[in-house]
Amino acid sequence: MPATSVSFDTQAGDFDLRAGLPEGAAGEIAAAVAGLAPDGGGVLLDIGAGTGQIGTELAAAWRARPRGFYVAIDVSAPMLAAFRRKLGAETEAALVRANAATRWPVASGSVDLVFSSRAAHLLPPDALVRETLRVAAPGGALAVFGGVQSEPGSLRAEVRREMRRLLAEAGYEPRRAGEHRRSIADALAACGCEVLPVRTAASWTTVHRAGDALAAWRAKPGLGGRAVPPEVQETVLRRLEEWVLLRYGSLDVERDATERYELAAIRLPNIDDQQREGTT
Repeated sequence: MPATSVSFDTQAGDFDLRAGLPEGAAGEIAAAVAGLAPDGGGVLLDIGAGTGQIGTELAAAWRARPRGFYVAIDVSAPMLAAFRRKLGAETEAALVRANAATRWPVASGSVDLVFSSRAAHLLPPDALVRETLRVAAPGGALAVFGGVQSEPGSLRAEVRREMRRLLAEAGYEPRRAGEHRRSIADALAACGCEVLPVRTAASWTTVHRAGDALAAWRAKPGLGGRAVPPEVQETVLRRLEEWVLLRYGSLDVERDATERYELAAIRLPNIDDQQREGTT
């Protein structure tokens, strides 16, 4: 069943509290991303930058480089407004409202590093691959996709797997961030790109609570990266709550867990103008 994209407009106010990274992790991630790029600067393009939890740190790290300039795009005006408040008036960075599923508002061959954190799976793979190749500067450009990984046996992973199963049963196939990143990497590799080893930029310990996951999914529109009708979402979550109670005996069940933030980097080929035109 087809589904439209999820809107993040209503999530800007509490996004960092609900889905943000632990203290210190964003700085570690930003340093790792910047460290992947060769010496020098140029333009860093952040796709689906959201409230800028990583972007704020990344903009600062990138500006320290010669000619370094940070550009962020996001389709949600409220998310970008939250990002601007973090940056402050004195920071040199371009925050642009744009739909990353269409042509990106940057010139062909102008970007030295394309970065996307926890957003690539929300975009059509063909559009992401086409635009990444189009904007990549000749020689040395990189694409870096990041995301949080939980241990497969963690409580959150178990509850998420059941949510996805119930969502698929309702006719809405969930988007899977890890699988999506791999498919993008495979598509770019087929175009002559070099896929670099996945690396961990940060890790932390946390506590997973089943009730917290249910509350978070109820507080936002959509499930599994899909826009679904409210009645479908409520039905899926009600069935999921019943499953949690049957399996664990309580919504308050909790377990310690380790999470890590992984970076999948791809070195982009030197594309000449004629090849670049073919990607438009």
